[in-house]
Amino acid sequence: MWTRTGKLNSFRLVGLSLLLGVLPASAAEKAGGAGKAGVDAQPVYLVGYDTDFANGSLNVSLPTGVYYADVGVSSGCDLSVLSAETVRNWQSLAQSALLSGKTVSVAYLDCGGYHFIRWLGLNG
Repeated sequence: MWTRTGKLNSFRLVGLSLLLGVLPASAAEKAGGAGKAGVDAQPVYLVGYDTDFANGSLNVSLPTGVYYADVGVSSGCDLSVLSAETVRNWQSLAQSALLSGKTVSVAYLDCGGYHFIRWLGLNG
């Protein structure tokens, strides 16, 4: 099921699976490393997007706490800058979980008393 797009070959099923975060991997495995943690199979209580801070900030409320992802800025603590596309995809996955009653898994880094998302996946 290879598709040729210009000079680039892409495998649709793998690309879709990576985009939707449905590959079997736990958040704890994705987190790895010092200061990082993960939570698995959590129902979503609230998904919000705030434009008052920098280029925007996603917040996802789970039973284990509130998790944040800032667009275009580093929040410190050796956090990499996230693109708007990445944060939009996480927002879409979190909203899908909220509306469908499915759960999410989140890998995060604690920094300054806040949980910053490093990876978010929808559980099937």
